[in-house]
Amino acid sequence: MGAPFAENAILQRQMAVPVWGWSKPGAKITVKFAGQTKTAAAGKDGKWMLQLDPLQANADPAEMVMSDNAGRRVILKNILVGEVWLASGQSNMQWPANKCSVGRVLMKQIAERVKGGKEKPPIIREAKVANLYSVLHPIEHAEGRWSCDTGNFSAIAYAFAYELHKELGVPIGILNCSFSSTTIEAWTPRLGFAGGTDEYTRSVYRKILETDPTTPEHKAAWIKYYREIEGTLKENAKRVKNGQAAKAVSLRTPGNMAGNRDASWLFNARLNPMIPYAIRGGIWNQGYANMGGGITYYHNLHAMIRGWRKVWNRPDLPVYFHQFYCPKGYNDGLSLNSAAEMRLGTWLARDIPNANMASQIDITGGVHYYSKTVPGQRLARHALSNQYGKDIVADGPMFKSYKVEGAKLIVEFDHADGGLVVAETGTQASPRTGPGIAKPTVIANGDDKVTLFYLADKNRVWHRARMKIDGEKVILTAPGVSAPRGVAYGCNGVGWLPNLYNRALLPMSPFIYYDHKLVTSRTWPDKPIKVAGVKPDPSTVGKRYEYRKMPLLSTQFRENAVIQAGVPVTFWGSAVHNWGYEAEGQAVIKFSFAGIKKTIPVTPGMREWRCRVPAMKASARPETLKVVFEIDGQAAHERVCRNIVVGDVWYVASPGDLGVKGQTNGMVRIMARKAKRSSFPRPSRYSVAVSTTPPEKNRFASKWENAGSGVARAVGERIHARTGKPVGIVYMHGHDPQLKGWIAFDCLEHVPSLKEDYRALASVWPGNPYYDANVRRYITDWKKYWSEFIPQIMATKKLPDDAPAWGTYPSLSSSSTTTASQTYNVLVHSFTPGSFKGIIFLCSETMFEKDQGANYGPELSALANCWKDKFDGADPPFFYTIPSKALALKVTRPGKIKGKSTAYEIGRWWMAKRGDKEGAAAVRKQLMAFMDRVVNEAYR
Repeated sequence: MGAPFAENAILQRQMAVPVWGWSKPGAKITVKFAGQTKTAAAGKDGKWMLQLDPLQANADPAEMVMSDNAGRRVILKNILVGEVWLASGQSNMQWPANKCSVGRVLMKQIAERVKGGKEKPPIIREAKVANLYSVLHPIEHAEGRWSCDTGNFSAIAYAFAYELHKELGVPIGILNCSFSSTTIEAWTPRLGFAGGTDEYTRSVYRKILETDPTTPEHKAAWIKYYREIEGTLKENAKRVKNGQAAKAVSLRTPGNMAGNRDASWLFNARLNPMIPYAIRGGIWNQGYANMGGGITYYHNLHAMIRGWRKVWNRPDLPVYFHQFYCPKGYNDGLSLNSAAEMRLGTWLARDIPNANMASQIDITGGVHYYSKTVPGQRLARHALSNQYGKDIVADGPMFKSYKVEGAKLIVEFDHADGGLVVAETGTQASPRTGPGIAKPTVIANGDDKVTLFYLADKNRVWHRARMKIDGEKVILTAPGVSAPRGVAYGCNGVGWLPNLYNRALLPMSPFIYYDHKLVTSRTWPDKPIKVAGVKPDPSTVGKRYEYRKMPLLSTQFRENAVIQAGVPVTFWGSAVHNWGYEAEGQAVIKFSFAGIKKTIPVTPGMREWRCRVPAMKASARPETLKVVFEIDGQAAHERVCRNIVVGDVWYVASPGDLGVKGQTNGMVRIMARKAKRSSFPRPSRYSVAVSTTPPEKNRFASKWENAGSGVARAVGERIHARTGKPVGIVYMHGHDPQLKGWIAFDCLEHVPSLKEDYRALASVWPGNPYYDANVRRYITDWKKYWSEFIPQIMATKKLPDDAPAWGTYPSLSSSSTTTASQTYNVLVHSFTPGSFKGIIFLCSETMFEKDQGANYGPELSALANCWKDKFDGADPPFFYTIPSKALALKVTRPGKIKGKSTAYEIGRWWMAKRGDKEGAAAVRKQLMAFMDRVVNEAYR
């Protein structure tokens, strides 16, 4: 059977109902349901399809019986007939009822009314594809399930369905085709993009053609891609021969291959198997994954709805969509940001025939907002009005026109019959002040509470306006605006703020006009938009916004840093955007520190800048570091780091957080890991944290702070007491990693116990034979993918039995599960080539579990030599711990560490058992003895 046909299904009433499935080619199929008997013959591919005549609504369970001429029968039980709607989108459409107001408030209210005999239990069921998530080309074979577990239904879809059931009194079925972290493009069929005339939609369609091996676009794009890869390998051979770093081949393939959530992938696996199941229409809630796309959402809605209508062969299929809510709070400011423009694109998409918008502008919350009841109900109003003939208002007030009378600007609205009112949703949304459902609460005489209007003067400066309701219009004035030329409302979102509503308590949609023309970020000349009394933040527009996350300085160079005294010091950072692309135009780095100023040209192909300053004497006098990245003379990114001192800096590696907590004044500063991660398969060049957002806006960024308790303070205070210098401790602790995790990839090769790890990593690290072989395997896999795997899917409309539920494609990644180098990638790499007075390495119990320390000596030798080579300066002393034979029976000692090194044998592991006070005291004593040894050896 086709995916939607399963026990507990609800069939669409009052229209022909397609029924389909697969059998042996030529088989005669008979379907019996509701007194009808229909037959069909299976085609050459085994597929059969027939249609039941229009059915009447029926809440009494019935059986659908299917049989073939070979005597096989399938009986589907508990089948009802009513209304069926598609519900699609990303996580907020997928979000289950029991995790928000729908399950925690609405369903409880329903249950109380049912218990009290005020209504009958609503009959609502939900279907979804149960075994597949995404695939590159449309499939038809999938496993579908119908559920009666309402708490796990889509919350928005349930709120929508309940309104329909309440008014119509028939069973309601939901086809839930939604999934988290997906764009609107992911749910759009190829045919939807094919019909687009705008450049954005056509560009997506071109990508889809590039992943169809039957098209000339595919052949041309992939031949070019393969040639580019071979060209990189040939260039690498020359670069390696000349002592230059090899380049990675491009993994940016042609087509819609930016992951398995790219254009059409989710539609192909989770929605296409449901088609052409008879439905009344569809509802849509999505936006988070498209927030950066702005007004292109207009084209996306057109493409998606156009595509749905084509694949269902329903040119007038009703579709109702949400206008994006206000995530993570709200404010009454004015901007033309991408979220505002996405809402605008959604509003404009009401020009799609037989489709319409329900606003969520007065709803706020986190990424997965709690208040989903009202949004679902608002979608239902459109269906009840348009599909079921109910006399109900479905639209909130919307801008129609304005006129100017002196200093007044008078706005007229559509859908404002009976006059406007002021209301807010916050009171009832909160369980503390209301029922927990975000229904608007009217504010009597609340004109002065609305702060969302702005008027613009002849200089294109926007001023906050005062509002007075005049029936179905509003009269606006603004201090300082004698002749208004523009009007705006709610562009930053509304959330719980007092807002304008019509008599049906549906909210007004945002708008912005100037000289009677719609304003967009492309048409508006001022960036940022000028608002009276608001000093524009240059980091929110233009190049400063584009480059706001550029890692211009590596991890070590922050406010309050300590710089190593007595040796030349290298400062460094990225010379390209955080996404890796080079600047268009003439770029330079302007560097300033302690009276030293340099301008560093950014040349083509330059990924990183470096500036080496002469040795400085230790000093507690604060210095300021300033680095500016300029493009064509304009600052695109700037970092200013104050209160930097010069002293002794140490790098300390620890298996765990040995009590680095609290704050203390003094001359000892620490930089510790604040990021959740401590390891990663790929090197993190400029940041310990995942994000390269500057530290002042990044709570996971490592920062210099006064040292607290624990290892850092213990060693730092001893050094300061001995030298009187400022002391900086880079203290990096992992989640108890293996020793090989701390060693850089290129330092693994000559350690016998790590050769397999090296080969695995070398296959994804350019500049060696293993990488070249892996790249050629990668090309071969792609060719096989296009010549065998994809044609099979296209021909059979099904995934092979051994294929995963999430669509796959060839990868350059190694299949190895090695953790070698992963701790180094995060906790060490971004500090190279840093200058350090010394290095401390604390071993851990997990490093000895597999081999009792038999490989500790050679592996630690490799680690020490690796770090000495990669850190800057002459031979920093390397202090390390080694367990006694009582702790690790087969432990070996390092014998090939270059330069200065000192071992300290420990008789206890660093982590005492919980509640073992005596053990904890012994560990502290051991740690303090080690620190004394370090300081005495380093500062003789």
